[in-house]
Amino acid sequence: MFLSIFVNGLAMGMVYALLSLGLILLVRATGALNMAQGDLMSIGAYVTFFLTSALRLPLMVMLAVSLVIFAILAAIFMLTTYLPVRKNKWIQARIVCTLGASFIIKDALVLIFGPRTTVVPPIIRGNIRIFGAPIQIQYLFIIGVCLLVMLLIYFLFEKMYLGKAMQAAAQNPFAAETIGIPVIITILMTYIAVFAVAGIAGWLVVPTYYLSPNLSTYQLRAFAGCVIGGFGDIRGAIIGSLLVGLVEAASVVVSSTYKDIIVYGLLILVLIVRPKGLFASKQGVKV
Repeated sequence: MFLSIFVNGLAMGMVYALLSLGLILLVRATGALNMAQGDLMSIGAYVTFFLTSALRLPLMVMLAVSLVIFAILAAIFMLTTYLPVRKNKWIQARIVCTLGASFIIKDALVLIFGPRTTVVPPIIRGNIRIFGAPIQIQYLFIIGVCLLVMLLIYFLFEKMYLGKAMQAAAQNPFAAETIGIPVIITILMTYIAVFAVAGIAGWLVVPTYYLSPNLSTYQLRAFAGCVIGGFGDIRGAIIGSLLVGLVEAASVVVSSTYKDIIVYGLLILVLIVRPKGLFASKQGVKV
């Protein structure tokens, strides 16, 4: 039982970590918190569900088409929520724009797909037994895909020239433009990466939950993970999100009714003991 709870919590923590990763990347790129991060996950869930259920595309083709759609939607999201207020001296203007986009996305999904919740079959069916405990292969698949995505993001930002240029443009746009780095293009690439990560998270999570326009509530867990780990630090965001997933899964043993109280109680406890989080970033973050 303990092993099953641990695997389930680790899988959900991985999903929260992907959302947290997107939050941190956009904060670094634009200086503002994206209040529509969970709604980007909802879009990803509906896009992948439509491509697999309605069009019945093979898995690899579906992923390729989804990434193209995510890139187009990321460009639209940037054009509507960032560029109009890019030069506004108030960072809060960018946050308000993403908050407005959150409401628009929710209503658009309801208008297009309806308000009903839909049960989605597992991407991979079946169970395996580890030390006598039945483990759903679906959860192991989620863990594996999330690890792969995190490694790709790591190599993009730490090992590739494009990632270095994206970081330079985020830290000092004026200096980046001076040495010939196209700041708008690099920020767009960040938006595409964030949208793709959120979309993949949506694809992974709906078989364990259900398909609904209210999937955006997962953003609250991701935000809690960022705060617990230390906002602005990618390592802290991932570890904090994993901790949220494990605590949430373990709290079900006590009571599934009060699991939110336990999770956010942990958040309050960490803020009291260590206000800057477990891994406070040395770089200031405007949110």
